[in-house]
Amino acid sequence: MPKYSVKLVYNKLIDAKPMVHWDKMVWNRLTVPKHRFISWLAIQHRLQTTAKMARIGVSSTSDCLLCGQAPEDHEHLFFKCPYSSRCLTDLKNWLGIQSSFTTLQRGVRQLSNSSSSKFRKSVMYASMVALTYLIWRSRNSSFWDKAFPTVLNVMTVLKQTVKSRVMAVMPKNVSRKDSLWFQNL
Repeated sequence: MPKYSVKLVYNKLIDAKPMVHWDKMVWNRLTVPKHRFISWLAIQHRLQTTAKMARIGVSSTSDCLLCGQAPEDHEHLFFKCPYSSRCLTDLKNWLGIQSSFTTLQRGVRQLSNSSSSKFRKSVMYASMVALTYLIWRSRNSSFWDKAFPTVLNVMTVLKQTVKSRVMAVMPKNVSRKDSLWFQNL
């Protein structure tokens, strides 16, 4: 007779969910809550881009609202678009990230595989999530308000937001080295 296990019964009842590689980035304690939702949608390709809207007949054009050079799908918007690519380059320079990822998915994987400390990874995750949110917000501003935030503006808001959030919920067990790194950002 097989041995009874609560864990086995529980797993059969709820169906095992597939493992995802982006959960630590999106649901990180240091990320701003309203940024989490947009990033969660973006990483699953669920945002309503113009390419998606054109496919279902809601939009007359599929062009990117930030650059106008290509259809606006998730791959283009995060980070093949010249606008978002410049934002990503500035973010990497600010945080000292050496990897050369050019898509959101690759960025998540490379950050999760980096040898940085847990705190630094959390700050990098919070920054990527904030960048995703701010790119989506810039895209929406260009559509609804006909306003086009500059890359400098986006990066200024990102730095201020990330620093404020991290300072508000700073973990207690941050090493001196990591604390100095964060202060020098």
